Amino acid sequence: MSSPFGNHVEVAVSRHGFGDQYTMESVDDRLVLTDSDVWTIARICNEPLVYRFLFRDRIGGRPYTEQDARDFIDWARSGWSAGQQMVFLLRDPHGEIGAAIDIGPLDESRDALIAYWASSFHRGLMTNTVERLAELSVNAGYSKLVALAEAENVRSLSILKRTGFTHVGAAVHPITFMGQWVGMDVRFRRYERAL
Repeated sequence: MSSPFGNHVEVAVSRHGFGDQYTMESVDDRLVLTDSDVWTIARICNEPLVYRFLFRDRIGGRPYTEQDARDFIDWARSGWSAGQQMVFLLRDPHGEIGAAIDIGPLDESRDALIAYWASSFHRGLMTNTVERLAELSVNAGYSKLVALAEAENVRSLSILKRTGFTHVGAAVHPITFMGQWVGMDVRFRRYERAL
């Protein structure tokens, strides 16, 4: 099975309030990443809010390392070719990575689970990124997007509300790190958006 988005995706995303255009590109075998990109990913994943909500519990409180970033890139590439977890990175007009968003099948239905992170230095980007992913997801054959967020993650909850997601209740979901269960489940708020 291969990615339902095709071999490679590269589309523009506008940054709200700034007007600059970012490039949203699939992490597949065609994407070229440098050592500087790896360092940037590790730096962003250690920013306080990103680390708190996405990585602290997943990696046992240790810092997110450059090796973690390299492993993430390898995981993303293999996920793209298998059609299981499709990751996109977003670059600013100068080529610096500022955010990531991913999508993968939730179950045997045509529903897909999305997740994302963005650097605090690239605010105003994620709402339009979620919208762009929704557009691409329709063409990829998905029928619904699902997002899980902790109640304390007010920025993420705001993005979901602005992009047409509806709160449908709570869900206990296993915590994974690059597809591997880390031995704990967390209660999330569940949001859905029909496509």
